[in-house]
Formats: sequence, C-alpha cells, structure tokens
Amino acid sequence: MMKHTIRFMVAAVLLCNVAFAQSVEEGRKFFYYEKYNSAKETLEKALAAKPDDVEAAYWLGQTLIELNDIAGAKKVYQTALQTKGSEPLLLVGMGHVELLEHKGNDARQRFETAISLTKGKDVDILNAVGHANADAPDGDAKYAIEKLKQATEVRRFKEPFVYINMGDAYRKLLDGGAAVTAYQNALTLNDKLAEAEYKIGKIYVTQGQEQANIFLKHYEQAIALDPAYAPAYYDLYTYWYSRDVNKARDYFAKYKANTDFTPSVEAEEISLVYASGDFKGAIAKADEKLQKDGEKASPKLYRVKAYAYDKLGDSVNALQNMELFFSKGDSTLFLPDNYVKMAQISAKFPDKLDQADSYFNKAIAMDTLLKNKVDYAKAASDMYKKIQNRVKSADWLTKILSIDTGYGKTELFYAGWENFYGEKYQTADSVFNLYKQKYPDDMQGYYGGFRTKWMADTSGAASGILSEAPIEDANKFIEIAGLDSLKNKSALILAYGYLAGYNANTLKDYEKAIFYLDKMISLDPTNVDAKNNRDILQKALDRPQPRADSTKKSGAAAKPSRK
Repeated sequence: MMKHTIRFMVAAVLLCNVAFAQSVEEGRKFFYYEKYNSAKETLEKALAAKPDDVEAAYWLGQTLIELNDIAGAKKVYQTALQTKGSEPLLLVGMGHVELLEHKGNDARQRFETAISLTKGKDVDILNAVGHANADAPDGDAKYAIEKLKQATEVRRFKEPFVYINMGDAYRKLLDGGAAVTAYQNALTLNDKLAEAEYKIGKIYVTQGQEQANIFLKHYEQAIALDPAYAPAYYDLYTYWYSRDVNKARDYFAKYKANTDFTPSVEAEEISLVYASGDFKGAIAKADEKLQKDGEKASPKLYRVKAYAYDKLGDSVNALQNMELFFSKGDSTLFLPDNYVKMAQISAKFPDKLDQADSYFNKAIAMDTLLKNKVDYAKAASDMYKKIQNRVKSADWLTKILSIDTGYGKTELFYAGWENFYGEKYQTADSVFNLYKQKYPDDMQGYYGGFRTKWMADTSGAASGILSEAPIEDANKFIEIAGLDSLKNKSALILAYGYLAGYNANTLKDYEKAIFYLDKMISLDPTNVDAKNNRDILQKALDRPQPRADSTKKSGAAAKPSRK
C-alpha cells in the first residue's frame, strides 16, 4: 500500500511537472502570436504554481514589457532574482528593463555578467541579450549583432529566433539587406516560421508604397505558412483600411479570430464603422462603449470620435476628443497621422495655432520613412497657405530641404517662391542661390534670384543682399531664357523692363536703357509704355549738350557727353 502510495505521488509530481512545462510553453506560444493578455494570464499561473521557475519569470517579464508595464516587469525580475540569485536569464531580463529605464551602463553590466556565468556558450542567454538590445530604444544594435553571431557559433546551433533578433537589430541600424538575409536564415532553420516571412515584408514597407506589391505578398506568405499568425492579418487590415474598407473588414475578422479580444481590438472594430463612411454611427458606437467600459475603455475610441467629428465639420468636438486621446493613451497607440490630424484641427482655433507646429514635428520625428516626413512638411505648408500664413508656409517648405538633403528642382522652386511671397527675401535669395549652384544651366534659379533682389531693394528690405546682384541674375536669366523667347516672353519682358529702368534711372545710361526697351518692343510690339519711354530717352539723347567752355562762365560742372 505504501509503495503504491509512493508510486502515485511520484506519478502525480511527474504529471504536475509536465503540466507546468506545458503551461510555460503555452505562454511562450501566446507571446509569439502577440496574444499578450493570454500569455500574461498563463505565465502568471505557471509562476504561481512554481515561484522559483526562471523561464516562467523571464517570459512573464517579457510579456509585461510588451504590454508596456515596465514597472510590473521590473518587479517580476527583482522578485525572481531575490529567490534565485544571479540567474543568467533573469539578469538579462533585468538588463532589458534597465535599457528601457535609460540605464545603459547598468544593463550592459548585467548582460556581460550573464554571458560570463554561462561562459559565452549558452544560446538562450546570447539570444536574450540580442533581443533586449534590438528591442529597447536605448539598446546597442551592434552589440546585439555581435552576441547573436556568437550564438550561431555555439556547437549544434539550430535556434531560428537568433536570426529573427539579428534581423531586428539590422533593421534598427537601417541595414535592410542584412536584415532580410537574417530573416531568410531563420526560415532555413524553420520553414514554417511566419514571423520571419512577415518581417521581410516589414523591410519593404520602409521603402514606401511603391513596394506595396512586395510587402503585401510577404504578409500573405506569412499567413500561408501559419494561418494563426495574427500580426500579418493586422498589417493587411491597416493597409486596406483607407483603400478598400471591404478588404479591411475581411482581414480584421481574421485578425480578431486569432488574437485576444481586448478593448483595443473592439475599438478597432468600431473604427471600421468610421472607415465605411458612417461617421454618426461610429460616434454613437464609441460613446456606447465608453459609457459601458468607463476607465477600462480603449483611448482609441476618442480617436475614432475625433476623426468622425472632423469629417462632420465639428471642430470643437474633434479637438476635445483628440485631446482626450492623447491624454488617456500612451505612445504605443499614437501614429504619425494622429499628430498631423491634431495639428490640422488645432490650426482651426487661433489660440491653438502655435501648437500645430509641435504636432507636425512629432509626426516627422516618429515616421521612419523619408517620403512620409517630406509629405508631413508639405501638409504643414499647405495648411498654413490655406489660412493665408505665407511666412509659416514658407518655413515648412524650407524645412523640407533639411529633411531631405537629396532635394531637387521642385523642392527648391517652391521653397524659394513661397519665401518670396512671404516676403522672406533673405531666405528666398539663399534658396535660389542653392538652385543656381545645383542647376547652373537652369534659368529658374537666376529668375528667382533676380526677382527676389529686385523686390527686396524696392521694399527697402535688401539688408545683406548686394544691390548689384539683380543685374547679374537678370542678365544670366536673359541669356538662358532668350534661347526660347516665345516660351519665356512674359518673364523676359519683365527682366528687360527692370534693366531698362535700372540703366535709365540709376546709371543714367540712356543708350543701354533704350537697348532693353527695344528688346521689350520686339517681343511685344503693342507695348505702349515701352514705346513712350523709349521716345523720351531718345529725345534726351538727341537734345544738344552744353558746350564745355560755356560752363566756365556760369561756374557749373561740365557733364560728360554721351556722343
């Protein structure tokens, strides 16, 4: 009887261990599929059943990090370290937290200690160090790659997630080619690893919408490898959200079926009502959910309401709900487009106009795609131009030149002329100088420079701009534009007119002035003013000049003859 009892107890312990191992593995599986609430619940149960389990503690901490509960993750690791001492995996977890707390030196010390304790031969430890540094904003991507490569050299290496983390580290360094290679290596070790295929797609997203066919293909391939991989469904849903609401709805349904149904997911479902064009319906459903869930409701609901109110032309409620969204939400919810929308709504209120710039700047700082950054700056310029603030419009078009140093003629042209119309002549002149330097054979830089200096001189705002420079720019413009005088007729007439006036009034060189007036008349024979001015100057030239010796009687200074 006693032996039977002992055998039963041993069997019970073995079964318990199997169940526990399964629960930790289940938690890790939930983590992989980004079902973080399920992972948290499962791992908390596992840790409660076995408080000294290192793996359960590590993965619970990682899950809390993904849920943006850094304090909770820190508490888990601190408690586990008190129980287990300097356990390498827990040291790495705490180092991850310290990176998120901007304590880089402390984190590095934890990582090195963990690696040292395992003699640099534990793939899991090296992988965890790589993940922490690839994931945390303050992490060292180069250090991550170094340790992950070290992991691949460990005997009998076969861990695909080392390459996943390596790819993430290369992405952090903006080395897309190396990242793709790393993800492909992960697929070599596990050809069903949807995450690797999905993340290859994410590389092409950073290259702009021109690569849509490629990254959408990789997302679809990820789903083909693993139909339960929710992140790919979500990205497909967000891509089609503003393009084809029916496709977006289909992908969202599949996403919903494969993820935790949280208040955040429910808010996304309500946002599809907005995307379908039912703005009043979206507001009603969001209000119903906010009333039902109270403080537990997703802040995304305020964003849905704000966008809907904006579509309905209710700027007051749009602003109020965007302010609630930003105050109640956290950075994980904010998208560049949200900042742009907030800037545009704010600009409708005179007392809120000053904050519009800060929101546009946040959108630019947040987005990693250069084209998008430029588009946000253009949107800012367009917004200010629409409300007749040409100075601010010019500032944003000028900023594009620093955002994208590979600017071309179009960017220089619009920045130069917007500064011109905003009466920022010094900046306009600088921009047109850049145009001339980069495109010396193009007439636009010289024409802009000539007009800017002329207007600055006329308005008395020519401080720092050489007064003789309009002549140089005007002449160079005429030289190039004259190759097609019919196409450039109006601009040439303006330049000839300026030079005629400058020579007649400033230099008193009537012959040169008549030369330019003749040029004007040849392009526009009906120009009465040009003809009248030419006649006046010709009469002045034809008028007999006083004799030099006659001036001695009156004591007047002799005038030089033009004959």
